[in-house]
Amino acid sequence: MTSPALAPSSPESAAALPVSLPESLAAETLGESLPNGPLEFGRLDPGTPEIGIGPILQRGTGPIRAAHYVPAGVDTVLWGRLPAAGDAPILSVDSGTEVTIDTVSHEGLLEDQGGDPVAFFGAHGVPRNRVLDDAVEIAGLVPRDAGIDGPHVVSRPIEVRGARPGDVLGITLVEALRRVPYGVISNRHGRGALPDRFPEGPENVSVFSPVMPNDPTDLAADAPAHGSVPLRTDASGLRGDPQTPPSGSQPGLGDGGAPARATFPLRPFLGIMGVAVAETERPHSVPPGMHGGNIDVSLLVPGTTIYLPVQVAGALAYVGDPHFAQGDGEVSLTALEASLRVTVRFDLVSASEAAARWGTLSAPLIETPEYLVPCGLGNTLDEAMRACVGASVALLGARFDMESHLAYAYLSAATDFRISQVVDRVVGVHATIRRTDFEGDQNLGALIAASESYEAALAANDTDALDTAFIEGPDALRADAHGILRGSEAISRFRGRRGGTARREVVTRDVRWIDPHNALMVIETRTLSGGRGLNTQHWTLGPGCWRIALAQVAAPAAAIDPAVWRIVGTPLVPASAAGLLAGERIAVKDLIAVAGQRVGAGVPAYLAEAESENEIEPVHAPALAALLNAGAEVTGIAQTDEFAYGLTGTSGPHAPAANPAAPGHLPGGSTSGPAVAVASGQVGIGLGTDTAGSIRVPAAYQGLWGLRTTHGLVSRAGVLPLAPSFDTVGWLTRSPELLRRVLRASVSGLSVEASVPEILCLPDLLAGIDPDVLSAYHDALARLGAQGLTITELAPAHLAEVPEVFRVVQAGEAHAAHGEWVAAHPGALDPAVAERFRAAANLDPAVLAAAITRLPELRAHLNAALGERVVLLPTTPGPAPRVDADPAELDRVRAHTLRLTTLASLTGRPALAFPVPRAPGALPIGLSLIGPPGSEHTLLALAETLFPSTVREIS
Repeated sequence: MTSPALAPSSPESAAALPVSLPESLAAETLGESLPNGPLEFGRLDPGTPEIGIGPILQRGTGPIRAAHYVPAGVDTVLWGRLPAAGDAPILSVDSGTEVTIDTVSHEGLLEDQGGDPVAFFGAHGVPRNRVLDDAVEIAGLVPRDAGIDGPHVVSRPIEVRGARPGDVLGITLVEALRRVPYGVISNRHGRGALPDRFPEGPENVSVFSPVMPNDPTDLAADAPAHGSVPLRTDASGLRGDPQTPPSGSQPGLGDGGAPARATFPLRPFLGIMGVAVAETERPHSVPPGMHGGNIDVSLLVPGTTIYLPVQVAGALAYVGDPHFAQGDGEVSLTALEASLRVTVRFDLVSASEAAARWGTLSAPLIETPEYLVPCGLGNTLDEAMRACVGASVALLGARFDMESHLAYAYLSAATDFRISQVVDRVVGVHATIRRTDFEGDQNLGALIAASESYEAALAANDTDALDTAFIEGPDALRADAHGILRGSEAISRFRGRRGGTARREVVTRDVRWIDPHNALMVIETRTLSGGRGLNTQHWTLGPGCWRIALAQVAAPAAAIDPAVWRIVGTPLVPASAAGLLAGERIAVKDLIAVAGQRVGAGVPAYLAEAESENEIEPVHAPALAALLNAGAEVTGIAQTDEFAYGLTGTSGPHAPAANPAAPGHLPGGSTSGPAVAVASGQVGIGLGTDTAGSIRVPAAYQGLWGLRTTHGLVSRAGVLPLAPSFDTVGWLTRSPELLRRVLRASVSGLSVEASVPEILCLPDLLAGIDPDVLSAYHDALARLGAQGLTITELAPAHLAEVPEVFRVVQAGEAHAAHGEWVAAHPGALDPAVAERFRAAANLDPAVLAAAITRLPELRAHLNAALGERVVLLPTTPGPAPRVDADPAELDRVRAHTLRLTTLASLTGRPALAFPVPRAPGALPIGLSLIGPPGSEHTLLALAETLFPSTVREIS
């Protein structure tokens, strides 16, 4: 049979990873093989309060965080036993790697529950399409001897390369997503804290608990939520045989229909995280040990780490036994147990480093942001307590050089010892040693507490708490690679629109006192997605609390910023030959064919279809091939506005990308990804398209050089069209020198010495221009005049028709190119782009026909009026709009921008956008030169004479 494929997926595709179903569960046979009939794939079904509200994360669907993904299935799990020496790993990764793993709860699968999860959960009202397919497969196909094996489903082992016996492996739970909105709490086999009393009858008891998000409209798989247990047996229908609810009962209602459920918050964690034992016999899944295993410590929520001594080469790590919630003790046998999609990170600590950090570990050790958590295990609680106290004394000695008798005294006065569980044959106790107790004097402790509160607010994206953490007024500063925010109001606006930050943990804090009321803190952080960062903060003590006066953030460099890139490589495509562009790197707009890749057009659903239909580009687009043949290499495929139908960079996955030249402002589009990649220095060349300004606008907004080539000069073969009458290929660079080399590599035979007879100014297009842009425009005219060039004002007849004729023809051609797909995929596009396609679909055919007829007439008239002269225009009416600009403002900017950009688009002339020198901290603005067909080299030479200070690229 075919099992779900392990997927070391690329980051851009991990969120919608295709996974093969086993043959026994193939779609065409589902109606025959499943008791309740065929599944309804893709139907939105949030559930109901009776069976839980939330998404169903079948394998391969929904969010998948990591590049490596392990689905659950017959070839990827063990049932009832844990990995041992000699087991073959299903995946090998380096230390520091994140892996997303689908875990499956055993509840509903066990033989005393009927061995059929469809029937078990169906008895509680759960329809077949809300039961996990992998649970069905595991129950039916994964071998397990119920008489001697444990109940737990765990992943087969994952090798961490370089791990050796004596090292310590840290397993960090990065993310835990609920795969189903329901779970089960069981008491069976005469087990639990009161085995002589419960179960009260001969039958085992499994209590079904629906999950409800705290906000019923929030259907995210990690949204805050709660479970519940009925107060009375007749309110739940779950006493005795769980598959036969009593007649007439209504879950959740007691006498008289009053609510009768106790609710409790969910705190998802993994009951089992472990490493393989050195023996070759697989251990039973129930008792925990030095290998970890069924440790059942409820503190192990996302953001926490368990450290386990490695026993075999490669560690052979595994996870399982997913929990939604558990009280300390887990008294009834299980807690609220249900399937999770988890992302874990594996971090290897060498034997020498582990000894220096913790001494010799005698049991698993857990670290949370608040606590150091030594564990103790034993056959009785007395043994477990003794072991935990001993481990705690040893840890304090190794970590803080604390004498044993003083550590013993401290633990007695300050540390809580909690019962982990009393039901796993080997019982557990864990200590919670507060980190802040070892930070020094009280003032330092308060400062550290304030820092920890700030980190917690960052993790929760609590914007109110983040605002409070900074001092009020204009003296507050926040700086990062994108610039400086001055004043608490600017910082607050930034927080409000950012939508959260990458989850991170603090590695170290170093404090240097300026005076008793001011301190400099340097924090080393590690993001849960990988990478380390440094944060320097000036804290000041005000009335009653510490606050941040200045924060400088050096975030870890993202391996791939999904707002900029769809896929990257090192390189993604190597150069084909040596040449003019040797050593240069390219960002390719996601409309242009890259051999062996797919075109996604900035639309996740479009890319998903290309992936499902295996639509791989067979050859490079000629425009790309020319650059590769000249020695450049492709770093990656970069994001675009959806179908390139936008000028702001606000549509598409993860948009907008951060504008490196103007923090807090839009990057411009539709060639947004390549532009940001160039402006941030990740590549030297952005290969894109320009229909209505898609190269020129981001050039202006980010201080770049951008060239829209003569219509038809560069082949558009292998380029996804938007409006072929206007589509062109072009490039973005940081300097004209590189842009000239790109042009020479791409197009031969162009004149490089043509003279410029005259510069045209078109006053009719200057209405509504920002004063700074208008000032720069007149300064440029003066500079050209000083060079001896003639400056002429021109008001061509019919110039005012250009934007509308362009708009109508563009809409008609966009609808012809993509309208059918858009209509078949409602909701797939950003609302603004969808509205443009809707308007295009509703165009009056007579209006479209008239515009198509008018286009060549207008083009010929304007080209005759402009002749061989060069037009100077502002590229855009002003700097980039703020990212929080309202839609009405963006529509206004779009309309004004199109008045400037569509002249070159409609006439087919080349247009060069170039930056204007600005004072430090000022937002970028740009001007454009529009010349006769084939005048690209002339435009570059002319622009270089205007502002020489802008042409040298800083290396």
